[in-house]
Amino acid sequence: DFSPVFRRPFCHLSTYSLLWAIAAVALSTAQVEVVTQDERKLLHTTASLRCSLKTTQEPLIVTWQKKKAVGPENMVTYSKAHGVVIQPTYRDRINITELGLLNTSITFWNTTLDDEGCYMCLFNMFGSGKVSGTACLTLYVQPIVHLHYNYFEDHLNITCSATARPAPAISWKGTGSGIENSTESHSHSNGTTSVTSILRVKDPKTQVGKEVICQVLYLGNVIDYKQSLDKGFWFSVPLLLSIVSLVILLVLISILLYWKRHRNQERGESSQGMQRMK
Repeated sequence: DFSPVFRRPFCHLSTYSLLWAIAAVALSTAQVEVVTQDERKLLHTTASLRCSLKTTQEPLIVTWQKKKAVGPENMVTYSKAHGVVIQPTYRDRINITELGLLNTSITFWNTTLDDEGCYMCLFNMFGSGKVSGTACLTLYVQPIVHLHYNYFEDHLNITCSATARPAPAISWKGTGSGIENSTESHSHSNGTTSVTSILRVKDPKTQVGKEVICQVLYLGNVIDYKQSLDKGFWFSVPLLLSIVSLVILLVLISILLYWKRHRNQERGESSQGMQRMK
């Protein structure tokens, strides 16, 4: 019986083949690269995310998932056998706009706050499992800035407010001594944040004719908003009250003089009539 002689080499051959197969699969998986790019888009506009699989082996199916705290959520899949399959939650919101197994893109038709986050593209490879990449979508709202000032009896308020997403930051340039600064922020339901900074100037006369600059820091960029304090807009509240009081007094005096003059005329006419009757 020669079977025991040939059984051992055959077992060694099977073991080597299995090891080579495992090594080949591991090597092919390690060489697969998924290229993604994060995107920052304006809220309520169209946005796309893309994944590219750098390999010669074509996957069987591509799946897009949204990362959530409870676990990834399936959004849409694509395969040559079944085409595009969108989950009911995402219908009329997204679609695969690049139909391919090596290159795939999803598009959000009208981005909302719920669309902000990170997404995984999964490539189901034959014999080597799934290979994935992650692309993140960030949504922003351009800042709306208001800069104005108001005079009060004993001080001047210069207000700079900026509303944007993500939250902006406000600083001032060109301010001097005797100025207090206070800043507060407020979050809105639409995802934006309003930041308001107020300069309180104790002596308004010192700022007349000067230029105040509100600097808004947003997404790494600084934008200057300038406001000149025109002399024509400056006034003293006590002086204004004095002028108004003087005008009222002059009007009252004029009315009194007119009334006395009119009364004297009536008395004169009545006395002349009595003399004629006599």
